Amino acid sequence: MRALRYIAAAAMLLLAAAAAPPAAAQTFDEAFAAAKRGDYATAYRGFRRAAGQGDAFAQAALGIMYSEGRGVPKNYAKASKWYRRAAAQGLAIAQFALGAMYENGQGVRQDAAAAAKWYRRAAAQGYASAQNNLGLMYASGQGVPQDYAAAVKWYRRAAAQGFANAQTALGLMYEVGRGVRRDFVRAHKWYNLAASQFSDSEKARREVAVSGRDRVARFLTVPQLARAQRLARQWRPRKENAVRPPAGDGDRRRRVAAVQQGLARLGYDPGPADGVTGPRTRAAIRAFQAVAGLPVDGRVSGKLERAVRAALRRFRRAAAESPPPRRDLERASTGSGFRVSAGGHILTNAHVVRGCTEVRVPPSPGAATRRIAVAARDKASDLALLRGPAGALFARFRAGRGVRPGARVVVAGYPLRGVLAAGVNISAGTVAALAGPGNDRRLIQITAPVQPGNSGGPVLDAAGNVAGVVVAKLNAIRIARATGDIPQNVNFAVSAGTARAFLDSEEVAYETAPSGTARAPEDVAAAAKRFTVLVECWK
Repeated sequence: MRALRYIAAAAMLLLAAAAAPPAAAQTFDEAFAAAKRGDYATAYRGFRRAAGQGDAFAQAALGIMYSEGRGVPKNYAKASKWYRRAAAQGLAIAQFALGAMYENGQGVRQDAAAAAKWYRRAAAQGYASAQNNLGLMYASGQGVPQDYAAAVKWYRRAAAQGFANAQTALGLMYEVGRGVRRDFVRAHKWYNLAASQFSDSEKARREVAVSGRDRVARFLTVPQLARAQRLARQWRPRKENAVRPPAGDGDRRRRVAAVQQGLARLGYDPGPADGVTGPRTRAAIRAFQAVAGLPVDGRVSGKLERAVRAALRRFRRAAAESPPPRRDLERASTGSGFRVSAGGHILTNAHVVRGCTEVRVPPSPGAATRRIAVAARDKASDLALLRGPAGALFARFRAGRGVRPGARVVVAGYPLRGVLAAGVNISAGTVAALAGPGNDRRLIQITAPVQPGNSGGPVLDAAGNVAGVVVAKLNAIRIARATGDIPQNVNFAVSAGTARAFLDSEEVAYETAPSGTARAPEDVAAAAKRFTVLVECWK
């Protein structure tokens, strides 16, 4: 632990030393203002000064000026040089531009593999244009092995951000069934969205999307067309956050603050006796010099050592003003969920994960719980989608018509955690009604016993396919006060149709199966234990 603290301290000290406010940011702002005025000569001089000081945005700006011939003669070789410097710092727009130059052979030797490499780096940061181009490369097999599933993956990420070209491409993939199961409903949705996203200056591209939309519409029934249109109306763009932002001045300051807070939470507070010239610290500084790309000759320069000493003094002042350590999280409540796709998606109730600082789920039966992300919520239907590890067994939804009143069902989940058995608990009952309170058609009423913690678990039909999602039990005490009688086994579940509509809107590739052949209840229970999971809410 002591060695770890030395290394962490060295990391913080180097970051703090690098955070001394340089003039690069101010120089860039002045140059950018000149460019907006059309004074490209002044802008060029300012960008050159800022770029020489390591500002990634200024380096990218020079790449744009040289590639477009603004204020300087057009020169793709110089443009690629500046793009490369900014791309090496992690600036997504520069990585994308460098990929485009490799793809088109502008300023560099044409190299599809290099283009794919730089597109991938920008795409990983959420840059939609790079995601779309990477999808094109996978679809055509240029620079990468042809892989329609990978193409769909990148098209989907760009399309989810509202990138119209990717939406058109994704519509085509669904129309012809490349990389995904053929689905005219989803094809119509994406074509329809693309047609609405293109601007007036992109008339030809809009016509391609409109043509695709009208083409697949001929294969849809009236209910299917209504569903496709509803999915398009419900769609909302999602912006991805950059995974690796450029190391600008503001980013350096944020990292210093994060390290300071992290060390404070560890309880590390360098005292007056702490030195910065010990062998462990000096070795750590050399290691971080190598990571930062600085010259390493086996020694720590006097200049760097003085910067480290000054940074240590700044850290002591900041540590004295740092907030108290955050208390450890505690498990506040538990619920149930079940895996619904090979991609690791887990379906549960929205109220199970409401207000949670962290949501934790075991990656496999019997394993310790791990933190996972909440991918989507729908408060109206009380459903939430979690993103767990891929590859595990998952449930299949009932195909065809929904369950009928009187049908036998099995409920799986983790009720009364800490009181009942630790594993999956099973209860059986029947479907009592095809609507919930107030004749709510999104719900079904079941007689299977339900306890706190069952929320979000699957309701399975006699064939073991999903017929609903447990959502609530009737408040027996409240009903008893109102009627003088205690209700027996009046519980509710979100219908399978409502759950499937939610998954459709989130583009989850769930599966369906026929329910014509009934299975023994113990076989249904055994299958349920393999895809039903515990969901923990930590606050």
